[in-house]
Amino acid sequence: MEYNEYELLELFEDEPVVVVDEQTGMFMYSKNDDYGFQLILTTSVHENKCSLSLGYEHFKGLIFDFELEDINQIKGENNCLTILGNGGNTELEISFRPHFSLKTVRL
Repeated sequence: MEYNEYELLELFEDEPVVVVDEQTGMFMYSKNDDYGFQLILTTSVHENKCSLSLGYEHFKGLIFDFELEDINQIKGENNCLTILGNGGNTELEISFRPHFSLKTVRL
């Protein structure tokens, strides 16, 4: 799975949390918005997988939580997170501004 760590750093405005250790290739990025929502992206670079979840501070559960497999690339540009599948097709887009919005192309 390809990704530019500087794009993700700029988009999430924070360093990722390393899950286990760096050799596992598992990282977690999170972003809180001004409305109490938290978006979490967890990547498994070597397995070409990622998971996304969205929570809200006043809900006990998650609004959504799902895993994507066979991921080729993750992009973070223009305040948008784009996840591309192995065929280079866009699987999912999440806009960060003015608030989190999700556009599934293929799930």
